[in-house]
Amino acid sequence: MKRLESISSKVYMFLIFLFLYAPILALLVFSFNDSKSMASWQGFTFKWYIELLHNDKILRALYNTILIALSSATIATIIGTIAAIGIFNMKGKLKNILLNINYLPVLNPDIVTGIALMSLFVFFSLTFGYKTMLLAHITFNIPYVILSVLPKLKQMPVNITDAALDLGATPSYTLRKIIIPQIQPGILAGFLMAFTMSIDDFVISFFTTGSGVSNLSIEIFSMARRGIKPEINALSTLMFITVLSLLLLVNKKELTSEKKTKKVTNKNNNRALAFALAIVVLVSTLVFVGKSNSTTKTLNVFNVGDYIDRDLLDKFEQETGIKVNYEEYDTNEIMYQKLKGGNSDYDIVVPSDYMLEKMIKEDMVEKLNFDNLPNYEYIDEDYKGLSYDPNNEYSVPYMWGTVGIIYNTTMVDDPVDSWNILWNPKYTKEIMMFDSIRDTLAISLKRLGYSLNSTNPQEIAKAKDELIKQKPLVKAYVVDEVKDRMIGGEAALATVWSGDAIYMMEENPDLAYVVPKEGSNKWFDTMVIPKGSKHKEEAEAFINFLLDPENAKQNVEYIGYSTPNAAAYELLDEETQEDEAAYPPEDILDKCEVFIDLGDKIKLYDDAWLEIKSN
Repeated sequence: MKRLESISSKVYMFLIFLFLYAPILALLVFSFNDSKSMASWQGFTFKWYIELLHNDKILRALYNTILIALSSATIATIIGTIAAIGIFNMKGKLKNILLNINYLPVLNPDIVTGIALMSLFVFFSLTFGYKTMLLAHITFNIPYVILSVLPKLKQMPVNITDAALDLGATPSYTLRKIIIPQIQPGILAGFLMAFTMSIDDFVISFFTTGSGVSNLSIEIFSMARRGIKPEINALSTLMFITVLSLLLLVNKKELTSEKKTKKVTNKNNNRALAFALAIVVLVSTLVFVGKSNSTTKTLNVFNVGDYIDRDLLDKFEQETGIKVNYEEYDTNEIMYQKLKGGNSDYDIVVPSDYMLEKMIKEDMVEKLNFDNLPNYEYIDEDYKGLSYDPNNEYSVPYMWGTVGIIYNTTMVDDPVDSWNILWNPKYTKEIMMFDSIRDTLAISLKRLGYSLNSTNPQEIAKAKDELIKQKPLVKAYVVDEVKDRMIGGEAALATVWSGDAIYMMEENPDLAYVVPKEGSNKWFDTMVIPKGSKHKEEAEAFINFLLDPENAKQNVEYIGYSTPNAAAYELLDEETQEDEAAYPPEDILDKCEVFIDLGDKIKLYDDAWLEIKSN
């Protein structure tokens, strides 16, 4: 019986650890996958580890992550330790009040703390960047240090400090030789806790960062909706192996020499800790000074994740001597919030059509000086004077595309030329739809013969009812995860953007893409200069650089979407020019519409979507 219980306990523990570590194991395995997708194994390779070493953006994010974590943990440890000693020596209500205040940041949701800090920095007109992120991390780390140090202070022998002072020790000597050694484990625990919290933080970093400063959590989040890069799998594997190795090494050392070298180790630890703190403070100071006094011209670009060939950034820097800080966001709404919050110093952003229209109405973008944009002449006339910028004053088209249906030809035997197939019960639980308010309602509106910009409550209600009827057929509402799932054959049909469809078809030849005959959304992404840009001429030089036909061709070949640059289109190979996924026939495009800003009427869509998702 006992043996059976022992086996059951071991199996139970094994299953628990398997549950915890299976995702890490999958990540580790796919870091060696020759394919970008995690949906299928294409062969063993080390290329993602090699590319990681050449990916400046990820390495810079890793550097920022470690630097900010070390700096904030060090400063928070110093402040938190002093604060803990002060609180410990207090008495009465004030002590209890301060302790309760200290608990607030720990118990508060991160999003509340992040927004509060962002508002504070805006109030004091601080430019968002390294300084604001560091200050934010110090702020939320201090309570953890205080909570780690206070228990050790309570464990000290009663009146030990009074005894030291009575014997002639000075207060500073008592602090260094009596108090600090007694509470050292608490200080170290506080430092490690602060370091870990800083490394792991996303929400507060997201609200307090600025142009040119990004950590790993922000980088990974910006990639998530467009697919995590395999280099992240490689980096995560290296970090996991490093942490695991350190844990094994530390535990082995403690088991073999804890008693023998306890005194020597403590002494060495004190010196090592002091040296490390000094180095971190020095490096942080140099970074502050370096960032403040840099005379190199820098252009801050804010774009959607993985939406430019990074070789072009290097080429621009070499040709002009202007450094490009390239930061990423995952939705137009997040970009809008960043700019609307104020104190950002972005010089170029890439909003979609409807968002640009909103930004123009709110006076958030600068008018362009087209004398500095001679390459604008290469933009096809069909892509000028569109509804979002009818007078061609504020924007330059960047990319365009369509919304359509991607389907697996081995799983679908009906003709796919209409949105109606997404309501066919034959494909129950084989359909994936956008997890997006306007995109999904636009599909239902077009299917019913209405405009995708309709503000008619009756039309929106009918579109909503049709989506509610369709819901039992839908396998999942998705965003970028649709790519791996369709490549892996998890569904028969899905709604996608044309550029994603091209990527998926390259990975899985059984997939095909079509823009339905009822029409769809024809979208445009544009390059604009935000109001108050400090480098307007440099920004226009960068836009003009991207409009050069050779550069535009290189960019569109990397991204996979459709180019509005007529000269660049002529440079593309014949197969690409004739690809109807990228460049649909005119009779289909004539039925497509561009999203417009609906203003307050967007609430009709919000309410309809809430009812669809909650039904």
